[in-house]
Amino acid sequence: MAVGGWLANQHQSIESLEQESTLMRQRIAAIHAAGSGPDTAKGTSGKGAKDKSRLDWKKLGQQFADRQRGGGMGDMRSLIRLQQQVQAMSKEELVAALDEIAGLDLTAEARQMLESTLFGRLIEKDPEFALTRFSDRLQNSPNSFGMVTWQLSQAFQKWADKDLGKATAWFDQQIAAGTFDSKALDGKSQSRRQFEGQLIGMLLGKDPTAAASRMAGLPEDQRGDLARDLSNSVKEADQRAFADLVRGQVPAKEQAQALAQQASNMVRNDGYSKVDEYLKRIDATPEERTACVERAVESKFQSNQKKATREDFDAMRTWVSAQAPESLGKTTGNALANAMLANQKMNFAEAADLAVQYNTATGNDEVLGTFLESWAASENKEQARALAEQIVDDQRRAKILKQLQ
Repeated sequence: MAVGGWLANQHQSIESLEQESTLMRQRIAAIHAAGSGPDTAKGTSGKGAKDKSRLDWKKLGQQFADRQRGGGMGDMRSLIRLQQQVQAMSKEELVAALDEIAGLDLTAEARQMLESTLFGRLIEKDPEFALTRFSDRLQNSPNSFGMVTWQLSQAFQKWADKDLGKATAWFDQQIAAGTFDSKALDGKSQSRRQFEGQLIGMLLGKDPTAAASRMAGLPEDQRGDLARDLSNSVKEADQRAFADLVRGQVPAKEQAQALAQQASNMVRNDGYSKVDEYLKRIDATPEERTACVERAVESKFQSNQKKATREDFDAMRTWVSAQAPESLGKTTGNALANAMLANQKMNFAEAADLAVQYNTATGNDEVLGTFLESWAASENKEQARALAEQIVDDQRRAKILKQLQ
């Protein structure tokens, strides 16, 4: 459970960073729509749109941080004015502003808000220039995976899309120069992993052999992490190539979970049928199929925004029975626990009642045993201990009761 939660947090962090880069534009669009009257237009036209030298970056950074914490839009006119000023800046002006901000005494939150706005515009104008000019940001903090690091990886992707050979040569030079070296105890560099992921993701559909070669250049203990990152963005047409890459380069013990992550992603929006197609497309082995099914069901019930019903569980069990019948009991027990997460409103008594019913139907202890070994039981120990008496296997019952003390 701890490892699963940690992995989920890592993927959520990456998703959060990807979403954060567009947050400001979305807010500005909303603000523009709400404040497009005469007063707003007057406040953002003419001299104001050109007066870049007067920007008080420290004040603006604090205002942005305050707005983000409060969830509001604050002064609409000042936000629109800033956005227009940033859009009008040249590369040299954007760099000068970033250099100025680097020397200011700002909170980490305020600095990130300002830098992400300016970096975003600079990357739009010239991704190669943005990356080569600020590559020292990667060297100074190679293990910190913040917004600027992520934006620089996006600049690399844009550059590689325009000139793959030149971008790849630059990347390899930086690796050789130690820019992406890690100072972490585990030797892992998240920044290099993100850049490698961008490059390998592009190569998957164009040159799978080259993609495999790049993956092989990473330490073996880092390939599983990169594969799980990649699984969030692999195109349907490249899924077989991705599966082959995982099977050829990722340690055997991590392969099934790397492929399962992709099944987890697609089930949230597209349901079980998409996972069926995926399993067929990659010609999943029995072990891979089981891992994909278990992870997909876990994701399905964790991401539910409404209370799960008996019909939801029955539909899940029908699907699991067809795809990975040996995992039916375990998957059902975990799904019942996940259905109790904060937004889903199923209480312990309801989940336990279904666990008993399904356990009786299967004729073994797997559904109820798995459910009572979950976090849900540890949060409801008295009720769980009473249910544990129904476990037939003496050793498993004793182990569960000990955990529930």
